[in-house]
Amino acid sequence: MSAAWDRARRILCVRLDNLGDVLMTTPALRALKESGHGRRLTLLTSRTGAALAPHLPMVDDVWTYDAPWVKHPDARGDPVIDLDMIDRLLAGRFDAAVIFTVYSQSPLPAAMMCWLAGIPLRLAHCRENPYELLTDRVPETEPDSHVRHEVARQLALVRSVGAKTADWRMAFEPGDAARRALQLRLRAALQRIGGPRRENPS
Repeated sequence: MSAAWDRARRILCVRLDNLGDVLMTTPALRALKESGHGRRLTLLTSRTGAALAPHLPMVDDVWTYDAPWVKHPDARGDPVIDLDMIDRLLAGRFDAAVIFTVYSQSPLPAAMMCWLAGIPLRLAHCRENPYELLTDRVPETEPDSHVRHEVARQLALVRSVGAKTADWRMAFEPGDAARRALQLRLRAALQRIGGPRRENPS
């Protein structure tokens, strides 16, 4: 890991599309969290992606933002919201930003916001030359030469700055309340069908 990324403690993780995309990014988020002592991860994601907020153990904060360059239902189309988000990013005093995209998306609108917010380290896959918008660019090679699973793609992105994890599994922590609710439902279902099936005595 480069010295600058090794020192990064407050990292903004940008994943602006859907809930499933956020879920497939969780191994990369885990790698970022495990690769630096005392790191805090803030996930910037859409309203649909933010539904995962209580279930991501490696994420410390979730900020909601429906970006105008990503398709969202009921998009508001108000540039004041975008300017307010830049102000919020500036106030967040992040050390680094990692922009997660699928290969058909450009990271440059998000990179521009992070640059305007003064975030010093900015990492993404990018097909074009980003010049000053990214400090760390991983050339986009998909889909021309290959197409990877989304988990592998995002792990490769963070590995380029030294973030690694031995656990490639996607993360979803249901929480104690959900576990209790499931146990109650299962118990009620068993009672409706007459309880656990028992073997007939021989």
